[in-house]
Amino acid sequence: MILVVDDDAAVRATISRALSELGYAVVEAADGPTALGLVSDDRIDLVVLDYVMPGMDGAEVAREIARIDPDLPIIFSTGHAALRALRSATGDEVSILHKPFTLDELDELLRERLLERRRARSF
Repeated sequence: MILVVDDDAAVRATISRALSELGYAVVEAADGPTALGLVSDDRIDLVVLDYVMPGMDGAEVAREIARIDPDLPIIFSTGHAALRALRSATGDEVSILHKPFTLDELDELLRERLLERRRARSF
């Protein structure tokens, strides 16, 4: 299950629809606290997370997700944040999709991150 976290309802719906078309099961959250409640549920395989959001920004949400499930892959989707800001907030191993992105870019990064997670779990 892919969790899509974005405060913009239209963007969230677009990403969710694209993921559904690619064959993924999707659940949505409009803010950080809602996302964290869903991550705690343990059905989430990957998070697509907006970086710039009111309240808890993406970096804060990512830090809390890492506390709950350190191995849960996160892909930031952003049209605003600089790579340096993301790395300083979350570390060097950050995956970023710059908005606007193509369906192929989204699919490629998802497959890469999900494969990494499967490999990590097999050890």
